[in-house]
Amino acid sequence: MGLDMYLEAKRYVAPCDAQTEPMRRAIGAAIGYVPPKEKPGEDASLLEVSGVTVRVGYWRKFDALHHWFVNNTQEGHDDCRAAFVSVDTLMELEDQLEQVSDDPASASEHFTTDEDETLDEDDVDYTLKVLHHAKRLQEQGWDIYYRASW
Repeated sequence: MGLDMYLEAKRYVAPCDAQTEPMRRAIGAAIGYVPPKEKPGEDASLLEVSGVTVRVGYWRKFDALHHWFVNNTQEGHDDCRAAFVSVDTLMELEDQLEQVSDDPASASEHFTTDEDETLDEDDVDYTLKVLHHAKRLQEQGWDIYYRASW
């Protein structure tokens, strides 16, 4: 067992929203559900696609990034619950990672690392790509969440 970390995009899918209709239809087809033309009464047995979650990024044992999220989105509580990540928080993380990318020795200024430890360049590059996708999804109305599990 170890630290698994996820950045996820979530979006509410309103039943009468023409913009999200193709998404609802595709998900319904994938799970073998075709909604009736009219929803009869308040039949709780009917399935309805009401939201979508997409994994934007996944890390394994990237402790410095995990501690950054705990301190910046979870108020210091490392409790494995999903935490909302605002646009400003994503931008702050991106700025700090770009600084580390330019000057690897600056990692300890922004991230909890052992003294003189630098972040792996591949992890930094991957995370910057993930943040780019997450910000693009935010612009399209998706909410971004960070969660981890031990």
